[in-house]
Amino acid sequence: MRHPTRPITLRPISMGLIGLALSTLTISAAAAPATARTAPPMRHSAHHSIRYASVDACTAKDGTDRPCHTWRLDLLDGRRVALKDAMLWPLNAKGKVDKSLSAPLTVSGDGESVAYFRKSDHRLVVREFHGGVHVMPKTPLPRGIGMDSVWLDMSQDGSRLALAYTDDDGNTRGRLFDVARASVTGTIPKSGGFSGFSGDGSAVLLQRDATANTTGLAVHDDAGAELASAVPPQIVANNGPWALSADDRTVAFVTGSGRKAALRFYDVKTDQTTGSVRVSLPGDTSPDMIDWTGEHEVTVHFSESGGPRDVVTVLRIDTQTGKTRVRDRYKVRAGTFTYQSCGG
Repeated sequence: MRHPTRPITLRPISMGLIGLALSTLTISAAAAPATARTAPPMRHSAHHSIRYASVDACTAKDGTDRPCHTWRLDLLDGRRVALKDAMLWPLNAKGKVDKSLSAPLTVSGDGESVAYFRKSDHRLVVREFHGGVHVMPKTPLPRGIGMDSVWLDMSQDGSRLALAYTDDDGNTRGRLFDVARASVTGTIPKSGGFSGFSGDGSAVLLQRDATANTTGLAVHDDAGAELASAVPPQIVANNGPWALSADDRTVAFVTGSGRKAALRFYDVKTDQTTGSVRVSLPGDTSPDMIDWTGEHEVTVHFSESGGPRDVVTVLRIDTQTGKTRVRDRYKVRAGTFTYQSCGG
């Protein structure tokens, strides 16, 4: 789940993520809508992939909680690593440090890459878990926009990065990057919100304000060109988050809860709902995050709060049968200011 202030945690990094080994396990992708391009297979480190990232909370003199120490990553094997070269606090539009917020940081869905602003020079970088570092072009932010207005998102395989920000009028704008080439591929046009990458990272799903207080959805390619848009029916608009398939048109979303939940589908190009499957979900919680992780598979994150530690459940759902499998379930460490799970 991309949680509260959208941050994620990782650990120190000097020679890769401290030279951690990378024995990867290929997880077979399920299958997608008939017209979909096949998303690349997900690759997960058998033991060292990121489970979630977090930053600690410390109490300031005025009694408020603030982020402190450094970004940390909790790994699937139970270890933690600290991302010491990542900025902890963002700079505002005037270049001043804002210690009430955590700086933007995100992790790819496969848990193998992390993006953040580097402490030494404020450059936007993507660090691969096995050690490669990609430094994005200078000045990714327009004049007058601070890091405190920014959030980051990555595609499932970490090959694409989005930097989105809120302008003075409250609109979402941003830039899209090819990580391997460390180059800008296009811009995120003015929109009402950024919902994420498609299953294969080739497109993004944006929200748009429509008439009569309704929500529109639009699909844009990685250059920023519009591929499809529509004002969906209320059953779609009122039940985010949404996930865009690799076919650049099929949106998955969840309605209901518990044993009365359903995974539903909507086609942005035809503006039609295209079916649903019944699913059984944990408790009365709603999804925090949903991603296409195969041609016939979505991965959904749920969090249960109310105690000293949030409990996160990660489910894989077969989009044809509704069969669910628990991929992971864990308690977030106590005393965190914010956290973010890896995506699909």
